[in-house]
Amino acid sequence: MARRIVEGLWDCPYCDTRAIGGLTKSCPCCGHPQDTDTRFYIGKEKKYVEEDLASQYGQGPDWVCPYCKSLNRIRFQYCAACGAPKEESEDNYFSSSEKQDAIKAEKEAKIAAMAGESSGSINSDSGSRGGGGRKSVFLIVALLAIVGILIFNLWPRHYKTEITTAAWARSTDVEALRTVQESDWTIPAGGRKTDSRLEVHHYVQVLDHYETRSRQVSEQVYDGEETYTTLSNNGDGTFTEETHSRPKYRTEYRTEYYEEPVYRSDPVFETKYYYDIDRWIVDRTEKSSGADSEPYWPELTLAENEREGQRYEVYNVVVKSEDKSYTVYLPFDWWSELKAGDKVEITVSGGKVKKLNDRTVPQQ
Repeated sequence: MARRIVEGLWDCPYCDTRAIGGLTKSCPCCGHPQDTDTRFYIGKEKKYVEEDLASQYGQGPDWVCPYCKSLNRIRFQYCAACGAPKEESEDNYFSSSEKQDAIKAEKEAKIAAMAGESSGSINSDSGSRGGGGRKSVFLIVALLAIVGILIFNLWPRHYKTEITTAAWARSTDVEALRTVQESDWTIPAGGRKTDSRLEVHHYVQVLDHYETRSRQVSEQVYDGEETYTTLSNNGDGTFTEETHSRPKYRTEYRTEYYEEPVYRSDPVFETKYYYDIDRWIVDRTEKSSGADSEPYWPELTLAENEREGQRYEVYNVVVKSEDKSYTVYLPFDWWSELKAGDKVEITVSGGKVKKLNDRTVPQQ
């Protein structure tokens, strides 16, 4: 690993002289020394320190004078600017830079916060300066409109009204005992076999043969060494350039042959049974309905091979709020307490009646 010392550059923060050599400890124009505001950097063209001097650098960062804040080389025991002893120094180039960066970041954060607080008034004045402000205002207005519509629709609203209609509907299925034809791999209880035959029950995968296939396989092949350099700030006006080497690889492809198994699907046969069986099947549905308070189940006339099946019932009341009518479905015990003309209070939200007389309405 090769190692070379590169002289860095710095800018004088007082007279604005640029690209001063890092080994030049004071500004050649105004004489101000390197201090805690100094930042070393690499120019477009690297300037290497001669080999007989290179060993003097990269031994440690410059130390900061606690009195005049000047940067001094690590081997100096006293400040070159004011003569203060090194032993009283608590900071070096790197620790001082970290503190300066922290202070800068804190100031930028405060400025950003102040800008954020005043952005509302700035945006209101910037409409005449460009289209960006107008677009922002339009988006905000559109968003507020959408939020307003959602709030209007979802916000509970209370109304005093009356029941205009109380209705009911009931129905009963009539089931008939019918003989039907079915098939299965077994005959259930009550089934009467009419036929049986061997049929495919399922398939199994069986190895049939192998086929030779090919595929492209990539691999990394060693292709010599390559070099690269790194630069590290020494904190004394110089940088250490190190040259490293690492293996280099290239991608090569080769054809690989392999045997791929090929399977066939073989059927598995079992006996399938066909049979007649008696089943209760819904033959018809009898209905009754009304707009009164006396619901009844429809009368059934059953033949010898029929029976009563499942029953269904629905109860609702119709109420109005302003110019809109709502149909509210209720359980029988609640519905039976109401009738057309009753005064009620309803709570509407999201286009539905949520409460009726302070009781929560079951949602369908």
